[in-house]
Amino acid sequence: MDLEKEDQKLAPGRDVLLMGLIQVFVLFIGMYSYMRVTRFQVESTLSLKTPKQNFVKTKEVVNTVSSEVAWNEPASAEKAIREYTEFVVTKRPWLLSLDRIIWGLCFLVPSYFFIRKIARIETAEFTDSANGRDILAGIATGFATFCFVNVASSLIFFIIGKPQSNYLEIILTKNLYMNWKLLGWTVLAIAFGAGIFEEFFFRGFLLKYFEEKNIGSIGLIITSVIFGVVHFNGGSYVAPILLIFVGLSFGISYLKTGNIWVPVTAHITYNASMLLAGFLLGDRIS
Repeated sequence: MDLEKEDQKLAPGRDVLLMGLIQVFVLFIGMYSYMRVTRFQVESTLSLKTPKQNFVKTKEVVNTVSSEVAWNEPASAEKAIREYTEFVVTKRPWLLSLDRIIWGLCFLVPSYFFIRKIARIETAEFTDSANGRDILAGIATGFATFCFVNVASSLIFFIIGKPQSNYLEIILTKNLYMNWKLLGWTVLAIAFGAGIFEEFFFRGFLLKYFEEKNIGSIGLIITSVIFGVVHFNGGSYVAPILLIFVGLSFGISYLKTGNIWVPVTAHITYNASMLLAGFLLGDRIS
């Protein structure tokens, strides 16, 4: 009996370790795949950019961008990513949706294969329906989280100063002001695309396992930290820290309701609120 009790005490530790190893493996595959596909996407998009023509002195001058990017050189990689980001936001905003689809495939496919099929771990019921109460709960959670992040970031920035934003945030806020076309594409990609794919991955696959093992609180912390770290893209370190709390908010909404569409709605609302603020305020949002 004592051995059985001791084994039961150790079981949660083994479960956390097992799921941690599986999650690290799936994250590695997802991030590696996404990085490789994104590099190809950046290079191919830059190589297909319409050349600029200048007919000064009746001589045509063509400005092309080389598709060869030295990814192992920070300066070359940063230059390519900046050119790609500016081109997508200003000329081809529909590519933002393609990027979210690629992210979803890179992370959700290995998650389903290794977590659901091989490890036979339960995942969220993605076929669940959401009633009006669930939708309202998601909207309220998302908007409350948006308000909290803005108040918290304002206090932090007041104390330490405004950190440098990543280039996507800069170029988006610069071009989003009263731009209905860009707002539509960003809502589709960043609000709905990210909201659905990321919640399926972080809450539907990763957090669900811990809930099944009755250690949801531990899983909530782990998956929220992963959520914040994955969103670090070279800007301020404050952003991923704040996003850990965003992940906590979305995770709690899932654990409380058991319906994946509540955090999905919350995530969509949160991202859409950010985009709407940029649409109405432009650069002043910073």
